[in-house]
Amino acid sequence: MSKTESITIGTAAQVHAEVTRIVQAVLAKHPDGKHNKGRSILEAFVWDEVQRLAKGKSDSVWERMEHAKIYEKPEGNKPGKFECGESPHFVIKATVSEPVKRFQENELARVLEESKFHIPPHMTKEFVGAAKVPGNGQVRLTIVER
Repeated sequence: MSKTESITIGTAAQVHAEVTRIVQAVLAKHPDGKHNKGRSILEAFVWDEVQRLAKGKSDSVWERMEHAKIYEKPEGNKPGKFECGESPHFVIKATVSEPVKRFQENELARVLEESKFHIPPHMTKEFVGAAKVPGNGQVRLTIVER
């Protein structure tokens, strides 16, 4: 990519173009790239590796930026959108959501015992256990190089 091309398109587009070019070069050189099944599996493997590498590098840079006080995370649990840091061409934005409310079996047992019904905690826990139904298992696919 020439210098004038890189100026006219955005940074995200430059990254996309360069990474795609590198992935295409790997696909062209690999022996599995010569047939459809092998090419598809190879392409998924390469993109998974790019993602794994990018995640590791990104986590490392975010940690380094936080330690260097390049940005600061919003304090407290106040929901909203915030700007945490900036440079001449980028802004770091944060979105803070409402805190998640979690189901607490013991809290339900306590509330029902103190209610007008005075249900003993051991009965509440039995009912909660009986109401649990099996869900679907999670499937995680990975590609491993031989």
